[in-house]
Amino acid sequence: MEIIMWIVLGLLTGGVIASAAFVWMMRHKMVVATQSQKTFEETCAALEEAVGTEKGWALPIGSWDLFARFQKKHVVPSNFTKLKIYFLCNSALASRVVSDTPAMAGIMPCSWSVYELDDGTVWISRMNIGMMAIMFSGEVGDAMRQVEEADQQFLTAAISSGKRDQTPDEEEAA
Repeated sequence: MEIIMWIVLGLLTGGVIASAAFVWMMRHKMVVATQSQKTFEETCAALEEAVGTEKGWALPIGSWDLFARFQKKHVVPSNFTKLKIYFLCNSALASRVVSDTPAMAGIMPCSWSVYELDDGTVWISRMNIGMMAIMFSGEVGDAMRQVEEADQQFLTAAISSGKRDQTPDEEEAA
């Protein structure tokens, strides 16, 4: 009887730990922010170009200057100097997903934000589609994995300076 009690206690403890880990992951990894090496305007332009040149991808709604909206309503968030929202979509992938699971239409199109903080740093934030893909199988999971691949290409194009990092020796020589 004592062994059964320890087994049940172990299972309960394991369940609590797994649940806590899941909640932590969802809170800290589901929406990710990445710092850009470019200015706000350069980052926005690079994102628009990257999405516009990738086959099947588009910005169907364009961008939304959320910072200007906040200013108009006199509710500017502290620490922000600029904020734009982008809506990214690949119609073929979106159609596959909503054909399989109609409720997924509620999270489309993918939204990204580009923002500048008071300290001058520029960031891109977006949903971690790769993490979401892990939770889905079949058509939805496959489509989300394809979205994640494209997201990584867009992110790299939008934030990278395009210059090769120099070694300390090269910097001294320059």
